[in-house]
Amino acid sequence: MSLNLPAPIWRRIAASVYDALLLLALWMVAALIDTVVRDALGLPRTRLAFQVMLFLLGMGFFGWFWTHGGQTLGMRVWRLRVRRVDGADLRWPIACLRYGLMLVTWFALLLPGLLRMPSAAGYAHASTLSAICLAWVLCALLMMALDPRRRAPCDWVARTEVIVEPRDDSASRAAEAG
Repeated sequence: MSLNLPAPIWRRIAASVYDALLLLALWMVAALIDTVVRDALGLPRTRLAFQVMLFLLGMGFFGWFWTHGGQTLGMRVWRLRVRRVDGADLRWPIACLRYGLMLVTWFALLLPGLLRMPSAAGYAHASTLSAICLAWVLCALLMMALDPRRRAPCDWVARTEVIVEPRDDSASRAAEAG
């Protein structure tokens, strides 16, 4: 298998779901620590500060993995690697840009479901916003399907690509020999 083989969309989605669950767990631990520290010190809770903390934690999670080997834990499981289109590893500015743009697409994917929650029932433009978000996601998927390298919008802007890593046959040969 060539190192230049683009990652299929289904594998990218599978790795993304895996990483989203890991990030959600990380966010839950951070929320618990934030709550305990704020309560212990008597500090007020501010929504903006909490959201910024979660954003930076996610950027640190993805950025660290992408700049140190090009693979998150989910990408390792599915044998995927992100790299620049010239084959070089990502640096922090590109990783941060890619993360921010990736969030836009995931937000567009999740927002229609969030707008169906009872707390958003009174929002007048929910159906219009949902339609816009779903159109964005469908365009992103179509763009990926038509692109020979299967690049997502975040890959186009950040000039990155996700490739399939070759299978490590040395481990399977060692298991067969032993």
